[in-house]
Amino acid sequence: MEIMMFIIFIITNLIIILCMQFAYTHAYTYENGMYLNVHIPSSHKEDAEVTEIVTTGKCKMKHFQIANVIISIAICFIVFINIAVFVLVYIVWMFAYIFGIIHIPNNSHRKMYALKIQNGWIIETQRKKVYIDTRVSAEAGATTVSYKWHALFLITELAAYIPYFMLGDTHYNILMISLFLCSVLISTLSLVFHAFINKSERHVYSMDSKLNLIVNNTMKKYKSIAMLLLSGLNAVAWIYVALYTGITGILPASSYYVYIFIQLIAGFGFIVPIYMGLNRKKELLSANTSPIDVDDDEYWKTGYYYNPADKHILIENRMQSGNYTFNYAKKGAWIFTGITCAIIAGCIILVFVCMLPLINIQEKITLTNNNLTISAGGYTSEIDVNDITELKLLDELPDDSFLRTNGASTDSYDIGRYEGRTLGKCSLYVFDGYAPILMIKSNDTLVFVNSKEDGEIEGLYEELSQ
Repeated sequence: MEIMMFIIFIITNLIIILCMQFAYTHAYTYENGMYLNVHIPSSHKEDAEVTEIVTTGKCKMKHFQIANVIISIAICFIVFINIAVFVLVYIVWMFAYIFGIIHIPNNSHRKMYALKIQNGWIIETQRKKVYIDTRVSAEAGATTVSYKWHALFLITELAAYIPYFMLGDTHYNILMISLFLCSVLISTLSLVFHAFINKSERHVYSMDSKLNLIVNNTMKKYKSIAMLLLSGLNAVAWIYVALYTGITGILPASSYYVYIFIQLIAGFGFIVPIYMGLNRKKELLSANTSPIDVDDDEYWKTGYYYNPADKHILIENRMQSGNYTFNYAKKGAWIFTGITCAIIAGCIILVFVCMLPLINIQEKITLTNNNLTISAGGYTSEIDVNDITELKLLDELPDDSFLRTNGASTDSYDIGRYEGRTLGKCSLYVFDGYAPILMIKSNDTLVFVNSKEDGEIEGLYEELSQ
């Protein structure tokens, strides 16, 4: 398990860093009359102050990315030491990385904007102008790739649940429903964003209407393909798990790995078309003989979009290639961001609360006044000795396909709440490699427990037997 987690997280980390490199590096080259997403007159693009800000920012970004490649790989080795520690460290690193990858270019952007204002590099004739190409607007929503294909994926995902529902083992209901809902959510969001892209891609780049139409339709095409690949491969991942579990009646760890692998391919399937589309856009605009350059930097001066006059709440993000951002002049943007941050913060707190007791698990077994208490890793079971109906000393856990419902399972221990296919609900306090294991069954409780202390379980068995 640790090896697979190590490989999966390393690949995931490198994909994340690669995506961020792709999203931000364009800002350090002079494109569309901009450096660091700030309009700079071409006559001043070689000025020493401009060059210094660009060079310094680019150098900081390079060092930051290299450092995080090394750190992200190093963190993955913690999985072989302690999975709980790895999870906590990984969360801290991820948020530190997100903060850094946003802060570094935004800081350079604000310095460049301040330099522009200081030197008065504002093209008044282009300031706040709004250009509308009626031909492009008339064809808004037209695309060679329809978003309705997502409906087919959603129907297929639903249909894939039927074999499991009819033939699969209900033992895996919670996990299967969770995977199903995740897949449906991804496909639904892909459909929504695909429809949004079709409607919103109507930018004006040139006085040439034909060129505007070609560029807009090109970006629609590549972004639509990206959304379809993401949604389609996501559907394949779920369909594989659903059919395999439905036909065989089991959900092995290998199915998880296949599911994650296909989802990683889906991530690549999303990124590659976006990258190809942006390159194609650049090629098309390189031949633009009548470019339109609107100086709207004041709406981006902080690195975030704030324009009360713009009715749109979601727009293309100038700071990140191929991405979208909110218009923070709209109340809805703040509400959505606030709710999202609250959910993320709540999830992080929950993870920390659950993981901290698992860093250094101390098992405690107490028998007083006919009351047996077993606790480890934040989980506790209390059993009235008078209610015990069966006691057994086992060399190993029964071969019953235990499914973790609320607990922690590694190559070193199984702690928490589980459900056996035949034994039903139970609690495990089992450290791998230690025997014997004591099975304690009462009227409403089933517990499996062992100990790292020699003779502790045998002594407990004798006391309870009396």
